[in-house]
Amino acid sequence: MIINKKAARKTIQLWARLTLWNLRVITGISYRIEDAQNIPQGGAIIAANHQSMWETIALYALMPKPVMILKKELLKIPVYGWWATGADNIPVDRKGGAKALRAMTRKAAEHIAAGEQVIVFPEGTRISPGERASIKPGVAGLYAAVNTICVPVAHDSGRFWRHPGIKKTPGTITLRILPAIAPGLDRKEFTNELRARLESARPDLESVNHD
Repeated sequence: MIINKKAARKTIQLWARLTLWNLRVITGISYRIEDAQNIPQGGAIIAANHQSMWETIALYALMPKPVMILKKELLKIPVYGWWATGADNIPVDRKGGAKALRAMTRKAAEHIAAGEQVIVFPEGTRISPGERASIKPGVAGLYAAVNTICVPVAHDSGRFWRHPGIKKTPGTITLRILPAIAPGLDRKEFTNELRARLESARPDLESVNHD
């Protein structure tokens, strides 16, 4: 670890906020937040749909004490990996099976107990705007194990920051912080509730949802 966790986190948050500012100035991509009052100040799971790199930057900038669950191989990237490790983010070995998931859950529980917000993308991969995807079982297992609130976050970043590729289109991303899902649901109920809330709130699905 380069420096202590708190300093590393603050440094990454500063970089994230500068990146969001640069995106607005250079590429014309801005954003608006709806229902910011739902941002948790204590321990919580933050479950967001995944369309581009934008939300990984924005959520880290916006949460009070963010911790990201990320692929283990990302820690090998020079500079980024060093800081991600220093900030005590949670790596997941996707080939590690149940043992890796248990280790991830234990680490997430420690962060949540410390009043931090664990950011996860429950679809497991980036999904194009207008498309739907299933919720992977890992987030339900995490929710059940840590017994805390889960705050769904819906957005349409993929409309403006395309994946794959580097194409960026000027416009305003809408980020919606939804009311928290209380602890205590069984895994199936939680998964269904999380998917329903995300899909009903995603701006890129609004025309479909209203048909």
